[in-house]
Amino acid sequence: MTRLSDEHTEDLIRESLEHLATRAPDGAEIRDALAQRSRSRPKMALALVAAAVAIIALGVPLGLRAFTAVPPAAQRNADWAVLPYNPGWLPDGFRETSRAAKPYPAPQSRSWSDSGTGSVELTSTPLSERSGPWTIAPAPNQIIVRGRVGMAVEVAGQGTTLTWSPDDVYVLTLKLVGLEDSRAVGERIAEEMVPDGRARVSGELRFGRLPAGLELSGVKTSVKTGRGVTELEATVAGQPTAAAVLTAALGGDQPEADGAEPVPVTVRGRGGSYLPEREGALGRRNATVAVQLEDGRWLTVAGHRDKAALLDVADSLQIVPGDYSWFGKPPE
Repeated sequence: MTRLSDEHTEDLIRESLEHLATRAPDGAEIRDALAQRSRSRPKMALALVAAAVAIIALGVPLGLRAFTAVPPAAQRNADWAVLPYNPGWLPDGFRETSRAAKPYPAPQSRSWSDSGTGSVELTSTPLSERSGPWTIAPAPNQIIVRGRVGMAVEVAGQGTTLTWSPDDVYVLTLKLVGLEDSRAVGERIAEEMVPDGRARVSGELRFGRLPAGLELSGVKTSVKTGRGVTELEATVAGQPTAAAVLTAALGGDQPEADGAEPVPVTVRGRGGSYLPEREGALGRRNATVAVQLEDGRWLTVAGHRDKAALLDVADSLQIVPGDYSWFGKPPE
């Protein structure tokens, strides 16, 4: 390659990356990188060509960092319980099994399974709030979804995960487990993904009183033995992506005592029990209050709070009609 062609190539790359910079919230990182780059290094030109072709939005750094930033989200649904995307196609036999949502900028998710061991989980995360920079995926992992570059990673025994951005608002992550040819299946699902905006996460529980400094940070709905299950989470106010400090559930299992002695308490006017923090088979268990309601389902509240605080949360919980009509249905 001649020096003239080297310079022409780098000029084209510079123009391309400057164009990306104008679309980003802050293009300083791009311009600084270009200013520091020597024009006499053809290897750098090749690297930048790869960057211009293979930039994708990912939270897991599997490649080199590209000199750009995440474009701002153009639209966001203020109601975080509305799920933004839905597979237009899934393999035969797959039915929806759970829905979960958290306030912006935390992720939303929904899952499907078949009658065997196959499962598909779709997670959507606001694009402008990705914590990591854009990265370049290794060539074998690159995929193209409707003209946009994405990434597919296959891990033995753990299935396949695809990540891509269908628009300028969301990053979608699709995890497939227990499927043959999971990457090919995943790519077809990704290609046929459609905007939703109708699917909601609407459970049967609402928090009433919460300890000072806590707020609702998540709701998950599913069905167990033919009956609806609603799970709520609360975190420190303003930290929706942090680990839950307190949880409440309706329709789950009776909590395991794990060797602790249950203390009789009155919950919502009925005889219930209190279990202190304890070591369980899966690690440290939070303090828990539980009561079996008239319909036979268990209501539980657990967290890093004392007995009085947990009882107050349980007594003030609101039980309202929920929507589980989507459960067990294929994508619409």
